[in-house]
Amino acid sequence: MKRFSSLRKFAAMTALVVLPQYAFSSGFDGFTYNLYANELMVAPRALPQYAAGNLGVLSSSYWRVYLYLAYQATKGHGLTPAQVASLHVWDWHVGEGHRAWDYVGNAEKNGSGEWFKARTPLAVQAGLPAEAEVKITGSEDWGSYVNCHPDAFRRAAATAKARAQLGPGGKPDQWFKAWLEGQDAVFANCGFTGGPSSPVLPPAIPESAPAWLKADRAYQEAAANFYSGNLDAARRQFQAVAQDANSPWQPLGAYLAARCLIRMATLQREEAGDNRIARFRQAREELEALAPSYAPARQMMLLIDARLDPAAQVKVLARRLEKEPFSADTPRMLSDYLLLLDKLPRNEMVEAREPLTAWIGTMQGDSFGWYDSSDNPEVKERRKLALEVTRQQWQKHGDALWLAPLLTFARPGELGEAEKKAAAAVPAGHPLYQTMQYNLVRLAVSENRLAQADKDVDRLLASQGKAMSVATTNRFLALKMLTASTLDGFVRAGRRVQDPVERGAPIDDAAKDPEGTDGDFYVAVYRYLPMASLKALYAHPGLLPASKVELREAIFTRALIANDEATALSLLDGVAEGRKTTAHLYARYRKAASGAERKLAAALILVNTPELRPHVISNAAVGNDVYGKPVSIGERPAPAPRFLSEEQRAEAEREQQSLRQLSLRSIFLAPTLMAWASAKPNDAEAPKALHLLVASMRNESPWVYAAEERLPAQTELRNKYSRQAFAMLHKLYPNSDWARKTKYYY
Repeated sequence: MKRFSSLRKFAAMTALVVLPQYAFSSGFDGFTYNLYANELMVAPRALPQYAAGNLGVLSSSYWRVYLYLAYQATKGHGLTPAQVASLHVWDWHVGEGHRAWDYVGNAEKNGSGEWFKARTPLAVQAGLPAEAEVKITGSEDWGSYVNCHPDAFRRAAATAKARAQLGPGGKPDQWFKAWLEGQDAVFANCGFTGGPSSPVLPPAIPESAPAWLKADRAYQEAAANFYSGNLDAARRQFQAVAQDANSPWQPLGAYLAARCLIRMATLQREEAGDNRIARFRQAREELEALAPSYAPARQMMLLIDARLDPAAQVKVLARRLEKEPFSADTPRMLSDYLLLLDKLPRNEMVEAREPLTAWIGTMQGDSFGWYDSSDNPEVKERRKLALEVTRQQWQKHGDALWLAPLLTFARPGELGEAEKKAAAAVPAGHPLYQTMQYNLVRLAVSENRLAQADKDVDRLLASQGKAMSVATTNRFLALKMLTASTLDGFVRAGRRVQDPVERGAPIDDAAKDPEGTDGDFYVAVYRYLPMASLKALYAHPGLLPASKVELREAIFTRALIANDEATALSLLDGVAEGRKTTAHLYARYRKAASGAERKLAAALILVNTPELRPHVISNAAVGNDVYGKPVSIGERPAPAPRFLSEEQRAEAEREQQSLRQLSLRSIFLAPTLMAWASAKPNDAEAPKALHLLVASMRNESPWVYAAEERLPAQTELRNKYSRQAFAMLHKLYPNSDWARKTKYYY
């Protein structure tokens, strides 16, 4: 799940870091993780190589931080491992501020631990309680924010140690005790809850107090008002501190007075927009005077600029990120740039004058959000615009950089010969070489030029395979699976190693074999292989055990549906293994006479074992029992695997058509089971079957399993059978446990 994003370091400086929010940001939305080739991110282990220029195959749905890294690498500005580490990339985030999910409760992260470590022994020596409570978060009606930040706690800890040493013999005295009581009062305001409130002010001190304590007390009172939301009073007091040449806090006074204006403009929601803008501008003027000698003031100015004109700040940051060498400021700039990009409409990104922004926008030209679809008119228009812009840029610059977005989402017939030729000419050492080659092969596959595509995949895996990331290898294997000329090649390409992206999976998952089979393999198998080929695949020694179990059950289910007794009997023992509660039903099937008796035994197995399914997959992803959808190349379903002959493909299509015509599972089973039960056989399976039939009808989701145009008739028939099965159960077997368990037919 995505976590909050913010102007991380900037927001921390203004004491306005928002607590964890769950929002969609940074480009492509949604968590449709592919275990074998992540569509959103680069695996952490592969990130240093990726940022250095080993980009593999770029995905248009990559989060923008990964597109930024690809852009820089392509421009010859690849990052070193140390520079990558300094970015602290995690999912789509840059920097550590996003890890706020445990910030409030983690004293080491929020800085309060450092304060308490310094305070506790000094408080005991001063005769004050050792423990003190600090709530670091304030709140408004719109949400929570971090009110007291690490800098404040660190500064207080250092000051406490220094002030304690001012007493006789370098030990805390009565004046230090007064100072500490004042500082405890300051931090008591950290839990400010909004609205009019009286601040917890430091206790008054006598006129005889030393000058240092009077200066500290003036600063403490201003801070207490600041944290408690009394910002007008805090601003006046900070301005007074700034005018006191003898105060050690003078350098901070003017800066914090400006921050009061920023907090007014940010937190005080009742203010009119113009007033808020005026406060931001006034704060910026005051900070600008401090900026030449005070770095925090310069950082705060950038925050204000982002608030006043996000689009303008995006332009500034894009130019700086592209033209300036990597520095200590880069992580912060990149974090802010990525956040501000989220505020720009996609079309503005595509048409941006800054190359970095325009390139990221065009790369994402055909990606769409979780709630969008590729048929959305806005998505279509954006895609068209991205194609136009990237073509114009390529024609202007002749750079492979601008061919990348064009090839990434080009569909059959959309690339010109000059574009294909230029893509093919990109040298093997270029960061975008694998992206170019992959998409050229992808287009060849979609155009059914499978033989040539197969040669190209073999060539690329042989020449580039050792340098490929796991995700990139798997992407090429997905193509190889379609282009392989033999069943053996198909099976080998279907076996993939998991992309090592951390997803917070249970620890036990680490012990599992990382090798598996991606969804495209199952789609190809269940959509395009006829029964004879399914059996051959089941017997193949290279098929993974998990795939073998699922395939066996699918073949068995299809055989039961088609009354293919020979096939069902050949797989019967394997399917029955481990199913102790229904083992007698499989034995019953074997013993049954061929024909009607065995058909009944099959129905009893199916009604008792809802996990058995035939895996019907159509081009529209609808049908009796759809558990997946076609893998698409462009907007066309992936073609049938090359190793299948025309006769095999035709046979598979006939079988698929037959399966697609099936009614809902319960409707398919009802006539056989109800006709048998109506004779009131002395068989314990009869009332149980009627109960399960009613239960399955009640729990089925017809909009998932049936074609939309068939739903009304299917639903009506299902309801009819459900009522009949319910009535039959209670009439014929009124005293059975199954009748007592079946209280409703709907």
